[in-house]
Amino acid sequence: MEQNGEVGFIELLRRNPVYRKLWIGLSVSMLGEWFNTVALFVLIYTLTGSELGIGLLFVIRMFSLAVPQIFTGMLADRFSRKWLMIWANLLSAGTVLLLLLVDEASEVWLVYVVSSLLMMLHAVFIPAENATIPNITEENELLTANALNSGTWSAALCLGASVGGFVVAAYGVEVAFVVNAITFLFAAFMYSTIEIPQEPYVPKSGGFWANTTGTIADGFRIIFSTPPVRRIITAKALWSVFGGGLVYMLVLVGDEIGLGNLAAGIGILFAARGLGTGLGPILARYAFTERSRWPFLLGWLVSVCGLAYVAIGWLEWAPWIAILVTFGHAASGANWVLSTVLLQERSEDAWRGRLFSTDFLLMTLINGFSTLAASLLLEYTDMTLREGIQIFAILQVLSGIVWIAIVMPGEKRFAQATSS
Repeated sequence: MEQNGEVGFIELLRRNPVYRKLWIGLSVSMLGEWFNTVALFVLIYTLTGSELGIGLLFVIRMFSLAVPQIFTGMLADRFSRKWLMIWANLLSAGTVLLLLLVDEASEVWLVYVVSSLLMMLHAVFIPAENATIPNITEENELLTANALNSGTWSAALCLGASVGGFVVAAYGVEVAFVVNAITFLFAAFMYSTIEIPQEPYVPKSGGFWANTTGTIADGFRIIFSTPPVRRIITAKALWSVFGGGLVYMLVLVGDEIGLGNLAAGIGILFAARGLGTGLGPILARYAFTERSRWPFLLGWLVSVCGLAYVAIGWLEWAPWIAILVTFGHAASGANWVLSTVLLQERSEDAWRGRLFSTDFLLMTLINGFSTLAASLLLEYTDMTLREGIQIFAILQVLSGIVWIAIVMPGEKRFAQATSS
């Protein structure tokens, strides 16, 4: 045990075999997904030669994550979370191999379709996984489990993007797609070996459609009628307002940092992004031990990320800007883990799946619109890439400050009520 009652990362993996198997499967599949993501960016740019083509890929992926969220949170509450995760990975393994059929520009539509299908399956997986974590961990393991999950996502991004970038540059995109399919199959096997406790779902009267729409309405009703939950939901979504556009523009910067290859440039900058988002949750776990200050920190961390991109927009573009990317995304990673833990603590198991589905819906929709706005501005106005980064970054800094000013009075009242 560590201070504040929280177990350490090694201790969690040692003493909780169910979480350990979940984590292993998740780690391997995420590594393969980042191989795939870099390959998709390169494939689209090779086929279209267009920055807008990359922007369209971003938007399709985000909206394909967002729209299914209307239903997938209900699935995570109604059906076995274990089998939802297994089938999502099995179907993803078969779907990603369809990309091997693409070899000319006229088939670019298939890349967009397959990318959309993969994101839809991911939309099934994410609420099930998020709702599972509190079911298989003790109270003093929850923060550590979330920090480890976030750190693992980031480590997979760091390793998968860097290695994937150079593998794609050396051997082509096909290798990345095959690797991704294998990792999906491995993850499905790991999930099949665990048992996940789950409270039984009690449906309302009526048919499937009535229950589905009623469940969706309940999810939004819970958010709007529960201010402590609503405030954290907005904090989680806040980064995406300008962050989606900034990450899209970061892909384009990858072609400008002097490595002479888009795949290698994306690999370096996305590896830095992964390193930052991995360090952020780990550092937050040790540095931010006073939970009463977490809501204030959520807005501050959004602004810190924006400041890093302000610097990127002003300074010379070279491989060393990866340091700034790491710093900025360490702040966003810390924001994510603190807000996720607060949301899990303020929700009940019976509706946690719907809540995280709605949360993910908002984040992905906002990400998509942010990316769409950035790509259209770059394509149809005189705004340069450097100017776009500066504008979006400054607005992100201001958004964090405004959020703090708006929500802190309510958080202070909530803290007083829960401590009395």
